[in-house]
Amino acid sequence: MVLPSGLALPPLEYTVALLAGTLVVTALLYALEPPINQRTVVALTPWMALGGALHAFHQPPIEAYRPVVTPLFGAPAVYLTTFVTLGVVWVTLTLFSVRRGHSETISRNLGYIGIGLLTVLLVIAVVMALESGLLGLIWPTIAVIVATVVTAVTVLAVALWRTPVVVRMRYAAPTVVFAHMLDGVSTAVGADVIGITERTPIPARIMEFAGTLPTAPYLGKGWLFVFVKLLVAIGVVFLLDDYLEEDPVEASLLLAVVTAVGIGPATNNIVLFLFSPV
Repeated sequence: MVLPSGLALPPLEYTVALLAGTLVVTALLYALEPPINQRTVVALTPWMALGGALHAFHQPPIEAYRPVVTPLFGAPAVYLTTFVTLGVVWVTLTLFSVRRGHSETISRNLGYIGIGLLTVLLVIAVVMALESGLLGLIWPTIAVIVATVVTAVTVLAVALWRTPVVVRMRYAAPTVVFAHMLDGVSTAVGADVIGITERTPIPARIMEFAGTLPTAPYLGKGWLFVFVKLLVAIGVVFLLDDYLEEDPVEASLLLAVVTAVGIGPATNNIVLFLFSPV
């Protein structure tokens, strides 16, 4: 098994509505053909993070949704809910931008809207968490800072080693690395500091193995997962470098998917950590 535990389909009517919405927005985007490139990967990132945050509001101890909308934000339904919302905004921006002859602004505006929605949700989460004190802010803040520093050092090191790769992937490379570093670091914090059990089998196995190493009493068990995520992120950057030149659209979409696999769970962790007792 590679999927997290706790996945469950919503009731049939919700499933049908989400699948129908997904098909409609996908068809519209395919027909409209908005420009897709590295900037699109960056623009989609806050939307991916938004999905992770929305799912966190579905989980204990938050559980903020009313019963009528709760099925839309469980896993995996939240991915479709976020995609449909993203698709509606993307289609709308495409129609207006093409009509005005400014298609180059689509990705930029899409990113701005995603950042705005994500910011509002994170502010709500912080305000709710502050009711229990300031301690909940410590580890999410540390996780973000550490992930940012590791990303900067990694991108700089790769740039010094293989400068052309980073020049060609100057938008996508930092985005992919940061997404997976935030996931790795936040998962390590959850396992070693907060005591959260990892729900996804592969990270759980990696950390279980790290717990058997002589380094466990000193470094904990999460460090190995961070290291694996770093290698994966760097590997993806190198593997897709040539592909990005050959087929920018397909490569950018693939990079967006890879980013989503990191930033979605990472944001979910960060929001949940705000409400942790540590």
